Amino acid sequence: MNKATANKIYIGRTMGVFVGQFNDNALHKHYALQISVTAFGEFQITDENNQHLFYSTCFISSNIKHRFSSDETTLIILINPISTLGHQLAARYRDKKIVNLDHELKPLVDFLIAYLNDGNKFDILIDNLTTFLTRFKCACENHFEDDRIYSAITYLENNFDRIVSLKEIAAQSFLSETRFLQLFKEKTNLNFRRYQLWNKLVKSLPALEAHSITETAHRFGFTDSSHYSRTFKETFGLSPKFLLSLK
Repeated sequence: MNKATANKIYIGRTMGVFVGQFNDNALHKHYALQISVTAFGEFQITDENNQHLFYSTCFISSNIKHRFSSDETTLIILINPISTLGHQLAARYRDKKIVNLDHELKPLVDFLIAYLNDGNKFDILIDNLTTFLTRFKCACENHFEDDRIYSAITYLENNFDRIVSLKEIAAQSFLSETRFLQLFKEKTNLNFRRYQLWNKLVKSLPALEAHSITETAHRFGFTDSSHYSRTFKETFGLSPKFLLSLK
């Protein structure tokens, strides 16, 4: 991996993109769905049963324990499960914990190769990935089997620029707060409060670049730096310190 392409990061509304060499020291799990791709060779994933699995591309579902190790430059895409893209991928790989990418997603390898070999700018890679993955977004009406939850997902995505409270989204869905949480969990198999944390963490990143972890934690309503760091790791699978080291 040459210096120009080493350790790059992008985090947007519904996905984070990392390019670099990654070696985790311990098993961990995170809320985000994970797509991993290497241009050359393979990477190793150790599962919760201590099985060592080797892939050139793979999908890891939400909250699946794993350890990732690669000496090669790897593209890792972390996707919010509560998004139209995340929901489509979760439906595509239903009941799969760790699995090879199917044929339709293999062009991701080509984007990484072009980035590494042709000297493309990181911004171009992000544009290519975003455009390509857009085709996998779903309307979700048929998947959720409840138009109130579909409307809630759409409302959340359209109002990403602010933190939508439970009270607001429940009222928008014409449900009590308790019933909304129950129905949201039932139809998406995911936790609405975890979506709120994803949003809050993404919004904290600009502050994290300019302030300490402790200051950032307090600015965004976390108890302390430990609470912030733990939530960050549970969401993205890496620590704030490691993320900042990629800059």
